[in-house]
Amino acid sequence: MSQEIKMPKLSDTMEEGTVLAWRIKEGQTVKKGDIIAEVETDKAAMEMEAFGEGVVSAIKVKEGETVPVGTVLAVFESEAEESVKDAKKEEIAPDKTKEEPTTKSTESMEEKKEPAPERTKEEKQPEPAEDQGKSFAARVWATAKVSPEARALAEQKNIDLSRVRGSGPGGRIVRVDVEDYLARGDTGRRPSAPVGREPQKKSASLRKTIARKMTESWTGVPHFYVTVAVDMRDVMRFHRQLELSVNDFILAATARALAEHPEVNARWMDEGVKTLDAINLALAVAVDKGLYSPVIRDCARLSLRQIGERARELARKAQEGKLGAEDLSEGTFTVSNLGMFGVEAFAAIITAPQAAALAVGAVTEEVLADAHGNIEVVPRLRLTLSADHRVLDGADAAAFLNTLKGYLEAPVRLLEPVE
Repeated sequence: MSQEIKMPKLSDTMEEGTVLAWRIKEGQTVKKGDIIAEVETDKAAMEMEAFGEGVVSAIKVKEGETVPVGTVLAVFESEAEESVKDAKKEEIAPDKTKEEPTTKSTESMEEKKEPAPERTKEEKQPEPAEDQGKSFAARVWATAKVSPEARALAEQKNIDLSRVRGSGPGGRIVRVDVEDYLARGDTGRRPSAPVGREPQKKSASLRKTIARKMTESWTGVPHFYVTVAVDMRDVMRFHRQLELSVNDFILAATARALAEHPEVNARWMDEGVKTLDAINLALAVAVDKGLYSPVIRDCARLSLRQIGERARELARKAQEGKLGAEDLSEGTFTVSNLGMFGVEAFAAIITAPQAAALAVGAVTEEVLADAHGNIEVVPRLRLTLSADHRVLDGADAAAFLNTLKGYLEAPVRLLEPVE
């Protein structure tokens, strides 16, 4: 009995999907639960499991092809039926062994007895020459001061350490710097070299989804923007001492501020404003295929370190194309960070139906005068809140940002347990 494998509908908004890769081939026996393909939906790339078993008799869609939901991707035959077909083929096929003269078999055997040619010295040479041993990593180690943990992680992730900013003594790169780099979704390419970007690698279906959502938000949500500058001296000191990233502090401070300002963790509905019980932070993560917004769920009671760990795990899954639908749904507030690209400030588009989004710039050294007229250099960060004016007023946005700013300028409060 034949079984058709169709493009599944993996999310409410999915209308078509792309077969990124097949894990099976025609003639292969497949069992229930085997991974048979990688499929890209409008939200993420997912592994597709077999819901039945049998022999793959036909693959109908090529890798890279995008088809509507419900399109037949492949056909399985039951193993019993496949066995019957094989038996029929054997009956029809002539018995070649009887037709073949004995002399040929003898010759064939003699040919097989010939000793295998000796392997040349060149083949026995050890592989890479010394100059080839000067790998990418070796060149980086020669020019960068890096901790062993950071070095191991960078080698594992193939990170260009010249792009990582060290926070240790004398600018030494420690593990948290690499983790922070990964969490921000930077793949190691130089942002100042646009020729290095390969638009053809971006996902067409993901781009369509982003285009639709952003158009809906931009045309349907009345945006306004409020910006504050934050003194980051204490955060910079703590993140070096505790080996936590600056982004960890920003996420934790945002979660605490949202808990104190439930009117921001809300959405506009036909009947009015609805505040939400759960605080689910969506993170804007840029990867080769495009932009994903994985969600850290139930942030209200997470510690500073727990939030950082979850953010890094989601960023890793985004880069490896392993985000599932559960990782991408039910965000209540979005944090978008472009600080790693040197962007000082920007404004984000709200992801509807959320009521606000936070845009995070780079920490920059600025010359300031204190109340006594003394000049000093201070690390500062600019945060811009995009707000839905149907839900929030300017005073609401300012109050939220002041609370967030307060946590970042006194980050010791983020180390305290959540009440």
